[in-house]
Amino acid sequence: MPNLAQSLKAEITRISRKEIKSSIIPLHHANVALKKTVAELKKRIAALESGNKPLSPSGKAAPERPGEALTEAAGKARITARSIKSLREKLDLSQDQFAKLIGISRQNVFVMEHKQGRLKVRKATLANILSIKDIGKREAKARLAAAGDGGELDNE
Repeated sequence: MPNLAQSLKAEITRISRKEIKSSIIPLHHANVALKKTVAELKKRIAALESGNKPLSPSGKAAPERPGEALTEAAGKARITARSIKSLREKLDLSQDQFAKLIGISRQNVFVMEHKQGRLKVRKATLANILSIKDIGKREAKARLAAAGDGGELDNE
Protein backbone atom coordinates (compact mmCIF):
# COMPACT_ATOMS: atom_id res chain seq x y z
CA MET A 1 0.00 0.00 0.00
CA PRO A 2 2.70 2.52 0.72
CA ASN A 3 3.81 2.36 -2.92
CA LEU A 4 0.31 3.18 -4.12
CA ALA A 5 0.08 6.18 -1.76
CA GLN A 6 3.49 7.44 -2.81
CA SER A 7 2.75 7.03 -6.49
CA LEU A 8 -0.62 8.84 -6.10
CA LYS A 9 1.07 11.64 -4.22
CA ALA A 10 3.78 11.92 -6.87
CA GLU A 11 1.19 11.96 -9.68
CA ILE A 12 -0.91 14.63 -7.92
CA THR A 13 2.23 16.74 -7.37
CA ARG A 14 3.20 16.38 -11.02
CA ILE A 15 -0.25 17.37 -12.28
CA SER A 16 -0.41 20.28 -9.82
CA ARG A 17 2.94 21.61 -10.99
CA LYS A 18 1.88 21.26 -14.60
CA GLU A 19 -1.33 23.25 -13.94
CA ILE A 20 0.49 25.95 -12.00
CA LYS A 21 3.14 26.24 -14.69
CA SER A 22 0.51 26.56 -17.43
CA SER A 23 -1.17 29.40 -15.51
CA ILE A 24 2.10 31.20 -14.74
CA ILE A 25 3.62 31.08 -18.24
CA PRO A 26 1.37 33.86 -19.64
CA LEU A 27 2.26 36.05 -16.65
CA HIS A 28 5.94 35.38 -17.22
CA HIS A 29 5.66 36.34 -20.89
CA ALA A 30 3.80 39.54 -19.95
CA ASN A 31 6.47 40.35 -17.36
CA VAL A 32 9.28 39.87 -19.88
CA ALA A 33 7.46 42.05 -22.41
CA LEU A 34 6.99 44.80 -19.83
CA LYS A 35 10.65 44.69 -18.85
CA LYS A 36 11.66 45.03 -22.50
CA THR A 37 9.29 47.98 -22.93
CA VAL A 38 10.69 49.72 -19.86
CA ALA A 39 14.26 49.19 -21.11
CA GLU A 40 13.36 50.63 -24.52
CA LEU A 41 11.68 53.64 -22.90
CA LYS A 42 14.71 54.26 -20.71
CA LYS A 43 16.93 54.24 -23.80
CA ARG A 44 14.60 56.68 -25.58
CA ILE A 45 14.56 59.02 -22.56
CA ALA A 46 18.36 58.94 -22.35
CA ALA A 47 18.62 59.73 -26.06
CA LEU A 48 16.15 62.61 -25.75
CA GLU A 49 17.92 64.03 -22.69
CA SER A 50 21.29 63.86 -24.39
CA GLY A 51 19.76 65.62 -27.41
CA ASN A 52 18.40 68.36 -25.17
CA LYS A 53 21.65 68.99 -23.29
CA PRO A 54 22.97 71.55 -25.80
CA LEU A 55 19.69 73.45 -25.51
CA SER A 56 19.32 73.66 -21.72
CA PRO A 57 22.53 75.29 -20.39
CA SER A 58 22.38 78.18 -22.86
CA GLY A 59 21.77 80.63 -20.04
CA LYS A 60 19.74 82.92 -22.29
CA ALA A 61 16.36 81.75 -21.10
CA ALA A 62 15.28 83.44 -17.88
CA PRO A 63 13.90 81.20 -15.17
CA GLU A 64 10.12 81.12 -14.98
CA ARG A 65 10.05 81.65 -11.23
CA PRO A 66 12.37 83.86 -9.18
CA GLY A 67 13.36 81.05 -6.81
CA GLU A 68 14.24 78.69 -9.66
CA ALA A 69 17.68 80.22 -10.20
CA LEU A 70 18.39 79.89 -6.49
CA THR A 71 17.37 76.24 -6.43
CA GLU A 72 19.65 75.51 -9.40
CA ALA A 73 22.57 77.25 -7.67
CA ALA A 74 21.65 75.61 -4.38
CA GLY A 75 21.62 72.19 -6.00
CA LYS A 76 25.14 72.72 -7.30
CA ALA A 77 26.45 74.39 -4.13
CA ARG A 78 28.52 72.19 -1.88
CA ILE A 79 28.56 73.73 1.57
CA THR A 80 31.08 72.17 3.94
CA ALA A 81 32.54 73.09 7.31
CA ARG A 82 35.72 74.26 5.60
CA SER A 83 33.83 76.49 3.17
CA ILE A 84 31.79 78.07 5.99
CA LYS A 85 34.89 78.76 8.04
CA SER A 86 36.87 80.12 5.09
CA LEU A 87 33.95 82.37 4.08
CA ARG A 88 33.68 83.70 7.63
CA GLU A 89 37.43 84.32 7.80
CA LYS A 90 37.44 85.93 4.34
CA LEU A 91 34.81 88.39 5.53
CA ASP A 92 36.76 88.90 8.78
CA LEU A 93 33.73 88.21 10.94
CA SER A 94 33.30 86.57 14.31
CA GLN A 95 31.00 83.59 14.59
CA ASP A 96 28.39 85.84 16.20
CA GLN A 97 28.57 88.43 13.40
CA PHE A 98 28.50 85.74 10.72
CA ALA A 99 25.47 84.15 12.39
CA LYS A 100 23.62 87.49 12.39
CA LEU A 101 24.54 88.04 8.75
CA ILE A 102 23.05 84.76 7.56
CA GLY A 103 20.20 84.69 10.08
CA ILE A 104 21.10 81.76 12.32
CA SER A 105 22.41 81.37 15.87
CA ARG A 106 26.06 81.52 16.85
CA GLN A 107 25.81 77.92 18.06
CA ASN A 108 24.70 76.84 14.58
CA VAL A 109 27.75 78.49 13.05
CA PHE A 110 29.96 76.65 15.54
CA VAL A 111 28.29 73.33 14.75
CA MET A 112 28.50 73.98 10.99
CA GLU A 113 32.23 74.71 11.23
CA HIS A 114 32.93 71.49 13.10
CA LYS A 115 30.81 68.98 11.18
CA GLN A 116 32.27 66.52 8.71
CA GLY A 117 31.29 66.32 5.04
CA ARG A 118 28.53 68.16 3.22
CA LEU A 119 26.27 70.30 5.39
CA LYS A 120 22.50 70.01 5.19
CA VAL A 121 21.03 73.45 5.79
CA ARG A 122 17.59 74.94 5.31
CA LYS A 123 16.73 76.67 2.06
CA ALA A 124 16.61 80.12 3.66
CA THR A 125 20.00 79.64 5.29
CA LEU A 126 21.47 78.30 2.06
CA ALA A 127 20.08 81.30 0.18
CA ASN A 128 21.68 83.65 2.73
CA ILE A 129 25.02 81.85 2.52
CA LEU A 130 24.98 81.97 -1.27
CA SER A 131 24.02 85.65 -1.21
CA ILE A 132 27.08 86.60 0.86
CA LYS A 133 29.49 84.29 -0.93
CA ASP A 134 30.62 86.95 -3.42
CA ILE A 135 30.67 90.03 -1.21
CA GLY A 136 33.67 91.65 0.42
CA LYS A 137 34.50 92.73 3.96
CA ARG A 138 33.09 96.24 3.55
CA GLU A 139 29.80 94.98 2.14
CA ALA A 140 29.51 92.43 4.95
CA LYS A 141 30.14 95.12 7.58
CA ALA A 142 27.61 97.39 5.88
CA ARG A 143 24.97 94.64 5.90
CA LEU A 144 25.64 93.98 9.57
CA ALA A 145 25.36 97.69 10.34
CA ALA A 146 22.07 97.82 8.46
CA ALA A 147 20.85 94.85 10.45
CA GLY A 148 21.53 96.75 13.69
CA ASP A 149 24.86 95.30 14.77
CA GLY A 150 26.76 98.58 15.26
CA GLY A 151 28.61 97.78 18.49
CA GLU A 152 30.98 95.05 17.34
CA LEU A 153 31.88 96.49 13.96
CA ASP A 154 34.76 98.63 15.23
CA ASN A 155 36.83 95.64 16.40
CA GLU A 156 39.04 95.56 13.32
